[in-house]
Amino acid sequence: MSWWKEAVFYQVYPRSFQDGNGDGVGDIEGLISRLDHLQWLGVDAIWLSPVFQSPQVDFGYDISDYCSIDPLFGTMELMERLIDSVHERGMKIVMDGVFNHTSDRHHWFLEAQEQDSEKHDWYIWREKPTNWTSAFGGAAWTYSSRCGAYYLHTFAHSQPDLNWMNADVLQAILAVQRFWYDKGIDGFRLDVFNAYCKDDQFRNNPRRKDLIGYVGGLFYGYIGQEHIYDRDRPELFQVLSAFRELADEYDAVLIGETLDERFEYALAKSYVGEHKLHLAFDFSPLHTTWKRLPDKIQALSETVEHPVWVWGNHDFPRQSKRWGSHPNRAKLMFVLQLLLKGTPVLYYGEEIDQPHVSLRKKDIVDPPGKRFYPLYKGRDGARTPMNWGDESWLDSTPWLPVRGVKTVKAERENPESVLNWCQILTALRRDHEVLRHGSVEWNSGGFWRRDSVSQWYIALNWTLNVIPIPPAVSARTPKEGLMTNDGLSLQPLGFAVFDCSDSVPVKST
Repeated sequence: MSWWKEAVFYQVYPRSFQDGNGDGVGDIEGLISRLDHLQWLGVDAIWLSPVFQSPQVDFGYDISDYCSIDPLFGTMELMERLIDSVHERGMKIVMDGVFNHTSDRHHWFLEAQEQDSEKHDWYIWREKPTNWTSAFGGAAWTYSSRCGAYYLHTFAHSQPDLNWMNADVLQAILAVQRFWYDKGIDGFRLDVFNAYCKDDQFRNNPRRKDLIGYVGGLFYGYIGQEHIYDRDRPELFQVLSAFRELADEYDAVLIGETLDERFEYALAKSYVGEHKLHLAFDFSPLHTTWKRLPDKIQALSETVEHPVWVWGNHDFPRQSKRWGSHPNRAKLMFVLQLLLKGTPVLYYGEEIDQPHVSLRKKDIVDPPGKRFYPLYKGRDGARTPMNWGDESWLDSTPWLPVRGVKTVKAERENPESVLNWCQILTALRRDHEVLRHGSVEWNSGGFWRRDSVSQWYIALNWTLNVIPIPPAVSARTPKEGLMTNDGLSLQPLGFAVFDCSDSVPVKST
């Protein structure tokens, strides 16, 4: 069985995880010092957000050198030590592959502004721009007086898009990937990979004709277009095939992030399979109300062969902003994330249900937040520093404020905490193969996990009321759960996990 199908992933946003040198910004040294926490939690693989050389205009997602570490985070020697330290603990490490664009300070782009340069066509230039818009607002084209033409940027003007119609670009990025594979990393999370390839005729995108397109497009041009010429192009599959061939040489994983302003992600699963990606995020649950969430999760578990279960990341609000602050909510979401078939990806701080933070205007540093405040306050609220509860951030002023009363230190001491429940559930998943690979069958009270030798039932309470345990398992003693004192009912947003392997018949997968 492929390791990435069994692994529990954990996203580290390095600026906010642990400051190791007292400058107020998290770094590689700080991450190394916290690896024991991740190992105790049951993490199998770390996804590390960018630590490459960068001007930090978009906080690392604007890379000026793919094969260097930004001094803000440490050195290459420290990075190599991190890789070794992760592997010594039996874990793996995946890095961010930001290959749709570079920084405008990358030497490739500096050279590309000379029209007679060999790298001129590594980027996308037009004398007359199309109507394409930037996901960060405004036009997607910026004029270069040095080059005498417009260059394309799907995001900030300081993030020029690479030209994936140029075969040399593919070879250069494959060389970057091989460089890091040879360093020992175990894969890439591919940032907005579905935006790589563009229409070779540079046709204008049509206007979006629904109400959101008409009204929203007046304020945010990107949402007012049908992105059929600047995204999700058929040429992309050739790129993914080349990525996959290289990744398979190293038994590495490729996890794709799709850009989708509609928040539907209907195309995500089409990019997964042989000669394509191993996994792709579907963020549609993050944009679903609590009332509709059960149906959404059930549908994904039934229609996607191997879903990636993710409830938050550095681009989206934390759970507390979307689904409320009930003390059992995060525990119930971990049950779904860790006990359904698929690959769970935890976001740093979720293990203590770290809250989303509403920052004052003066504290916002995220470029879209600055541009669209107060209609959109940016992504900083989901990026505030990890609340360890010890003295890790007291010697400096962190780059964003530390907020919230929950801390790792306090949660470790409370046996009923979100943190300890997360650790219990990761251990349950690790110890029972049926919870990693068994089939999934839903009913009104929860879901079954079955394989040829085992069957388990997970009872769920999506409501804020106490409800009885389903009759089919009411006579059994659960392995784990959040129940009333008499053991007959589920707490509000409670659950119960039953091992029913002694019952017959056991259905095969």
